[in-house]
Amino acid sequence: MLRMSGFLIRVRLWMTIVVIGGLVGSEATFAADVDLAKATPSGAVFFAEISGLEPWIEKLQNSPIVASLPSNPQVQAFYQSPQGKKADAGRKLIETQLGMDLWTLAKTLFGNRMAVALYPHDGRKEPDAVIIVQTKEAASLNRIRERLDPLLVLIGDQTQASQGPAGSALSNYDGKVFVADKDNWVVLASTQDLMTSTVSLLAGVASETKKSLSQDAAFVTMTQQMGDQHLVRSFLNLELIAKAKGGRLGPEKLDNPLASLIGGGLFELVNHSPFFGSTLDLNNERLLLTNAVAGKPESLGEKYQPLFAASDKSDAARLPTVPNLIGGFTLHRDFSGWYKRREELLQAKVLPEFDKFETGLGNLLPSHDFGTDILPTFGRNLTFLAAPQDYSHLQGKPGMQLPGLALIFDLAKPDEATEILNLFFQTISTITNLNAGQQGRQPWVLSSESYKDVQITYGKYGQKPKGDRLPVIFNFMPAAARVGDRFVMTSSVDLCKRLVDVYSTPATTTATHKLTRDDFLFELTGESLANILEVNRGLLEARSVAQEGKTSEQAQTDTTTLLQLVRAIRTLRMTNGAEGAGYQIQLEARWK
Repeated sequence: MLRMSGFLIRVRLWMTIVVIGGLVGSEATFAADVDLAKATPSGAVFFAEISGLEPWIEKLQNSPIVASLPSNPQVQAFYQSPQGKKADAGRKLIETQLGMDLWTLAKTLFGNRMAVALYPHDGRKEPDAVIIVQTKEAASLNRIRERLDPLLVLIGDQTQASQGPAGSALSNYDGKVFVADKDNWVVLASTQDLMTSTVSLLAGVASETKKSLSQDAAFVTMTQQMGDQHLVRSFLNLELIAKAKGGRLGPEKLDNPLASLIGGGLFELVNHSPFFGSTLDLNNERLLLTNAVAGKPESLGEKYQPLFAASDKSDAARLPTVPNLIGGFTLHRDFSGWYKRREELLQAKVLPEFDKFETGLGNLLPSHDFGTDILPTFGRNLTFLAAPQDYSHLQGKPGMQLPGLALIFDLAKPDEATEILNLFFQTISTITNLNAGQQGRQPWVLSSESYKDVQITYGKYGQKPKGDRLPVIFNFMPAAARVGDRFVMTSSVDLCKRLVDVYSTPATTTATHKLTRDDFLFELTGESLANILEVNRGLLEARSVAQEGKTSEQAQTDTTTLLQLVRAIRTLRMTNGAEGAGYQIQLEARWK
């Protein structure tokens, strides 16, 4: 009996998530093409909507990745475990009872349109909730209803069935979950008021007391800014959250300098925005995830402007097109302006750390004040990138082969900045050489050469190290050069020369109107990343065996799967920037 009781409880919980109840006929019908936001009651703190997911569930079901799962050693091990056996038993129970596999169930319930909304509940942390599901056709939903009827009889003493609003069938589960369904619609709600309001809106019965989410000012602003036709869209009412937290989502001054420099401006915009919105769009070769808030950077006042691209100045630079670029990022900031306003932007407790930093820097660059002498000489773009390197400075190769790394500074005052950076480069190289013996290498000797009228300073060995599995430190051969109004520091001479090639060649781009002013840009190329992983495949597999306890076969399978996934990504790109009346963060993935 206890086992049967536990089974019935689990059935009941599952049924409240899916669909339950019998259909009662009526002349009233729900609108077939109603906007789900218009059927969602006003006042939601969170709303999410999915439209047209069925073809993507179908693609996932038929994808090579899913097809390879049964033969994957880790998947096989999971199904042999107690948790795996329980999960498989639960799957079989559901599929047997419903007469359909889980893929078909997912396409039936979630493949057409679905919305979820959460509402604050006074005196309780847990929110109230509404779920609206529209299947493509009533027949599929009826089939699920018929299969669930026997279970409804078993737990009938815990449910109450009645006529619901607009001719729907209503099931009440202990006054905690209310389920109404009609035709190809199902509505689940945690309170009767939410159920009544939702079904009335779904049937087109609007009134002054039953307003929809689509009429809320914050949601209207988001829709105007981001549109309403997306595979997935979500809405977070920041005004309601800020009100519950006393007026702000977070402190006006941050306690982390790096967080302030990278995200302080966006954080302040979030604190002034009525919403945080997200959309997801997908086609056969591209995924685009967009997050947005309302408000222009100019609305925050002068102290936050160093953290954004100005409308009258260039924004984040594109990454240089070196051959086989793996990836990198560009951070666009008025670094000098942010540093001058640090007392306005940061909490007092972290300010003494700047004094310690300046004291330490003074030992490397004496007679230079960081805030007044150094930072004003730099421009607004700081770029970091990774690309393959050769090992012409060695007679052999390191055991772990790393890509070449580069740090590129835009220069506001090229002559002054170059003098400072050259001094910094030489000082760092000298300090690094002091540890050469501990690193198992001979010291670098600073040398220079002219390449395409650009003077490159670099470290070199008096005698080229030999060996096929040299220590990691032999990946690095520091080099630096000024190219026009940029200063380049790299971990390899050949990468430095390739950057000189790029920056010394006049750009031949066609001017186009940009909708965004980018403050940050990140890019990654899957094929190039996979190539560097392939070179180090043996190390990856050995680490899996030694540190994770996998068999050699498992390690090889996992590495092969990883490389396939990485190679499938053509590019991964993220940008942050002002757009129209708001600010957005976009993540774009393209695949082969």
